[in-house]
Amino acid sequence: VRLGYGVDRTGRLDPERIPAGQWRARVADALGSGARLASVAGHERCWLMNTGRAGMTVALSAMRRSSSDPERCEVIVPAYTCYSVPAAVFKAGLKVRLCDVNPETLSLDLRCLQAIDTSRSLAIISANLYGLPNQLHEIEQFARQRGLFFLDDAAQALGASVSGRPAGGFGDMGLFSLDKGKNITSLEGGAILASRHDLARAMDDQFAALDPVRATHTATTAIKLLVYSLMLRPAAYGLVNSLPGMGLGRTPYDESYSLGHYSRTLAGVAEALLRQLSRLTLIRRQNAGTIMMALEGSRAVLLPRLIESAQPAFARLPVFARDPEKRAGIIEALVKNGIGATRSYPSALNKVPEVASRLQACDLQQPGAERVAATVITLPTHPYVPAEIGRRIRAILDSD
Repeated sequence: VRLGYGVDRTGRLDPERIPAGQWRARVADALGSGARLASVAGHERCWLMNTGRAGMTVALSAMRRSSSDPERCEVIVPAYTCYSVPAAVFKAGLKVRLCDVNPETLSLDLRCLQAIDTSRSLAIISANLYGLPNQLHEIEQFARQRGLFFLDDAAQALGASVSGRPAGGFGDMGLFSLDKGKNITSLEGGAILASRHDLARAMDDQFAALDPVRATHTATTAIKLLVYSLMLRPAAYGLVNSLPGMGLGRTPYDESYSLGHYSRTLAGVAEALLRQLSRLTLIRRQNAGTIMMALEGSRAVLLPRLIESAQPAFARLPVFARDPEKRAGIIEALVKNGIGATRSYPSALNKVPEVASRLQACDLQQPGAERVAATVITLPTHPYVPAEIGRRIRAILDSD
């Protein structure tokens, strides 16, 4: 089983895949983290990229190259998800089709999915937002029935699973992100995972042509990573969140990102954290459980409904304001009291101008996604949150 950079899932080198004299530099960032990520997802191959969105762009391009029908140029994406998803689709030279989401689970709405004309569709992408798995079995079955590629976007769901099967391990390709805000982070980086030989060959060809990592960029990112680690402590969040260059708390739409390899130095950070994935995921589940228990029956917010047999990773805990008009005040009160609440992505994709201008008319109304965008509040679950966080949040909500 070979990985990108000529390394198998156990970390052994495959020198036949690497030009003489280059293997030491090129395989260092795949040893450990790439092999471990492939194993986590249950896929055979792993390609480490400079960002998750770059990985998605290259993965979609590989799907297009592997398709037998050149007329299939559309990609179905959740109407509420990270803005980098449609950006990656467009950057790959493809078109976006939106599927509405269930505002209780954040999964693709299966009734809306079944109604989409897929005659020109190439692929479908899941979301698994905040580490809450989508209805991945059903989406996978739909993709197979319609002859579509399925990219299981687990950028926020490393460590999550459905019926014991890992998020990122469904469909034809998986994606993990190591960007800021993720369960395992080196401030940037992403991984594409696959097992199909045709997709692997297409990925190999594109991966070999990617930009190398610049030493100055790695050094700058390492400094940012140190600052970011301080931000997780609640007392420092406000200060670090205001620092320039961190990109925290903002959701810009951007197609100008580069496609490149992952830094070997940052891969070492990721490898160290990946060894603790089970422990860190357990902590996030416990913290999310504490908060959900405290908020049960709240008059201010609704809790998400989890997919049956799902084990979330809880990169964040989403809750939903019962009254959209009161959401801003709830977030303001939580932040004022030292709890890093956010409104997450401020708009459904059909309301993002750069996306809406390129949509079909039938995709311009997405009521479920618009409801989520108007009501969602995300709460922190990371290991630094205080033990009494659930009680504190409930007290703040009840005092409003």
